Amino acid sequence: MQAIIIGAGKVGFSLAEMLSDQEHDVIVVEQDPDRAETVNDNLDVQVLVGNGASPRFQQNLNLKEANLLVAVTDSDEVNMLACMFAKQRGADCTVARVRNVEYAQDALLKANKSLGIDFFINPEQVTANAITNYIQVPEALNVNFFDARQVMLLEIEVPEKAAIVNVMLKNLTGANRFLITSILRDGDLIIPNGDDIILAGDRLTLISRTEDMEAVEKSIGINRRPAEQVMILGGGRTGYYLAKNLEPTNIRVTIIEKNYARCERLSALLDTTIILHGDASDIDLLQEEGIDEVDILVSTTEDDKLNVLTCLMGSRLGAKKTIAQIRRSDYLPLIQSVGIDVSVSPRLLTSEAIMRFIQKGTLISMAEVNTGFAQIIELIIDRESHPLANQAIKDIKFPKGVIVVSILRDGQVIIPTGNDVLLFEDNLNIFVAKTSMKKLKRLFR
Repeated sequence: MQAIIIGAGKVGFSLAEMLSDQEHDVIVVEQDPDRAETVNDNLDVQVLVGNGASPRFQQNLNLKEANLLVAVTDSDEVNMLACMFAKQRGADCTVARVRNVEYAQDALLKANKSLGIDFFINPEQVTANAITNYIQVPEALNVNFFDARQVMLLEIEVPEKAAIVNVMLKNLTGANRFLITSILRDGDLIIPNGDDIILAGDRLTLISRTEDMEAVEKSIGINRRPAEQVMILGGGRTGYYLAKNLEPTNIRVTIIEKNYARCERLSALLDTTIILHGDASDIDLLQEEGIDEVDILVSTTEDDKLNVLTCLMGSRLGAKKTIAQIRRSDYLPLIQSVGIDVSVSPRLLTSEAIMRFIQKGTLISMAEVNTGFAQIIELIIDRESHPLANQAIKDIKFPKGVIVVSILRDGQVIIPTGNDVLLFEDNLNIFVAKTSMKKLKRLFR
């Protein structure tokens, strides 16, 4: 596939890296010579300096040969123009990053085919949606949904008094079918078998149908306690979208924002959310507003260091769970080690969302799990001669660390056993330990 990426910021760089790693032909267009040089020095891609939205410049890009054009500059208007001109010149598929609230929520704009934009992506909305998933399942360390939210993945830490402590996996029973695909124990990833025993403090990855997951949790001794109060520090776009997501629920939402004009805008845009003008790092303010009664504290300011600081401070003041937005990827490995429960990266979430759209159904990563030790990938059995077609799962020589976790067949989700036979047109979600990815790819050669 030939892909053209316009804009070499954090998202553009990350996307170019992902596509290049999968051996696609990637061209990156960037106006800033210094930023273009950074891409050229670090990635195996072609880099051009120029205005990717200029029709004259686009004449040099041979867009009739382009399978994909992604515009992720800092300007919504530039991104939309770049996609529109590229589509007119023959690009197969176009993706535009659009962050402005008015644009992002305009259904007529998104439905306007004359713009030539196949997919709109809003990093702040994607991030807010991911945080919403964590809030809806407060006990989870990681939450992901697949197959139009019919399949749910949870990573949970086993409490000391849970019913499954010191129980062998083969002895677990439940009315609903589920899989425990991995155990993260003392920093080591275990791909379990029936004889493995679950210990307190283990980090388990559970897969089940979404409608069954709460009952599955209950059957293994983990009770879901819905959040009642959420405090959001920072009233930017992410904070706004998050509050908007939560307003239809029974959760009481408070936003603390330092900028008074932004507080006024939020008050006009939101209905039931409490908007407070103040400094998120003000301990007295947090205590006055009942931080010790908050179920989840979310810090979404534009300052990563402030997000880390306020989450640590909130945790010490009594907040039951903390979530920090982290824009710098080099901070991510350190976050949980310092005591923050969950971190979210807008850059990674946006890049993954774009990858899911442009390569749906191929062998690609859909989500990272176990703090990066493993991935969930998607695969469609797209022909009757496919290597997996018409075979029982137990008869397929998958590498160790590879597990078929769900099958979408005729719109219905199956949580499989080894006896299930894979059929033509099945849509599979597959758990893969990162050490097994290359071996899995060889299976399809």
